Amino acid sequence: MEDQAITPPRQKSAKTNIPAWQIGDVILDQYEVRGVLGEGGMGTVYKVYYPAWNRELALKCPRPEIFAQADGKARFIQEAETWTKLGAYPHIVQSYFVRDVDDIPHVFAEYVPGGSLSDWIKQRRLYAGGPAQALSRILDIAIQFAWGLHFAHERGLVHQDVKPANVMMTADGTAKVTDFGLAKARLLAGEPAVGLGNGQQSLLVSSRGMTPAYCSPEQAAGLRLSRRSDIWSWGLSVLEMFVGGVTWRVGVVAPEALASYKALDPARPVMPDAVKNLLRSCFQPEPAARPATMLEVATELQRVYAGCVGRPYPRAIPQTPEIQVNDLLRRGMSLHELGKREEALAAYEQALRLDPNNASVHECRGLVLGQLGRREEALAAYEQALRLDPNDALTHRCRGDMLRELGRREEALAAYEQALRLGLDDVFVYQYRGQLLGDLGRFGEALAAYNQGLRLDPDNVTMHAGRGLALAELGRPGEALAAYEQALRLDPNNAAACMGRGIALGDLGRFEEALAAFERLLRLRPDSAPVHQLRGFALRQLGRLEEAEQAFRRAQALS
Repeated sequence: MEDQAITPPRQKSAKTNIPAWQIGDVILDQYEVRGVLGEGGMGTVYKVYYPAWNRELALKCPRPEIFAQADGKARFIQEAETWTKLGAYPHIVQSYFVRDVDDIPHVFAEYVPGGSLSDWIKQRRLYAGGPAQALSRILDIAIQFAWGLHFAHERGLVHQDVKPANVMMTADGTAKVTDFGLAKARLLAGEPAVGLGNGQQSLLVSSRGMTPAYCSPEQAAGLRLSRRSDIWSWGLSVLEMFVGGVTWRVGVVAPEALASYKALDPARPVMPDAVKNLLRSCFQPEPAARPATMLEVATELQRVYAGCVGRPYPRAIPQTPEIQVNDLLRRGMSLHELGKREEALAAYEQALRLDPNNASVHECRGLVLGQLGRREEALAAYEQALRLDPNDALTHRCRGDMLRELGRREEALAAYEQALRLGLDDVFVYQYRGQLLGDLGRFGEALAAYNQGLRLDPDNVTMHAGRGLALAELGRPGEALAAYEQALRLDPNNAAACMGRGIALGDLGRFEEALAAFERLLRLRPDSAPVHQLRGFALRQLGRLEEAEQAFRRAQALS
């Protein structure tokens, strides 16, 4: 994916509850649901397509009941973001950003199409080709698995829920560890425990910061965890690959499970003695007695691979990647979405130090600066983005928004018109263009803009009210009245539509109805001088001169 393909989320849809999405649904006006990847302890994982990146993503949707504590969402987000901060590495699934969907934080991550290691074990794909090929494959996956964990450990992150279900596989056998930090995030959010009375399935489901079948002794005891807890759980995952499933009740019995291991299925490879010795070291009750790092474990397994397979291990350990502009851009987008604007701005500015000519970063920076009220700086950021990519219609729209907020109407109008010339068919462009044209007295063009916008959003109250104003100024009071009444059907308390309706009724000589409209509006805006004045005009037309005089005095007092 090219840097310039990354664009910021711009709009949200308003759903009222957490739905079970169907294929074809569009989430937040941007992400098309293409399938369900699975259900787990945390909730549902969907496959979604993000057109801005031309890429499929995995969308992890937590169950609302996870957030039992008052500050549960904030604590979940803070911990989930530790995964996003890891960035890209060949043997971890990358988390791109965390976004609120219906006030629940969701995790948008890399989609890996090959299924999980747990799937490969259950479906016996792991053992295809006979025991010799299966042994080579198991050792290969175990090494990659260890490398992914080591990468996270070196950055201070303990996974806490290491198991085959949290290792994703590509079709060519590349292993990628996923869900970093989510077990702890759920624990901090206040997730209630899953009862062990539910049988074997509950032992394999993550709850309260761990999965019972893979937990280390210190994890089961609620003690402080280190990377050596992940080493224990990694060892159980390797044991499961050789056994073909989970035959033990809880992870703390790993030494006994290893001691009772027997090669019963001729389709599965026999565990080499060197692997047994390595696993024994991983299952030492005292964490300090286990291997110090996952890299140490992986290096030993490479030697085992060469001895058992008869050739050197073919993969080289990936070099630690330098921080990438795309990673900073995604991090900034996540922070921005979560309302952490100053932190998002810092991420974008760090990205620009690495690549000052990245148009997407300049645009994202402009969005944050605008929301921070730094409009002149935001405008400069958009203009820099357009110097780098003059044909980005959305950036022209954003530039128009900022010019409009700065009161530079003619320039804002030109920016919106350029966005339309470049093919942007956007509700807000038509709405704001209509408002600007009306402000400039170009009511025929304003009416055309509102008509275009209502084609896209027939229930847009602001555009119905704006259309009414344009029709009134064009001397078409009957049509103006119909437009205002449509706005009020959609929003009975819309002040602009209520006032416009009253004026249109007055223009049509329907003064009793006009008076009723203004009096209704005064219940919403009792201290509005213009409404008191309009009420006075209606009363005067009805011959109620004393009341009209009182209305005019009230307007003058408020003016």
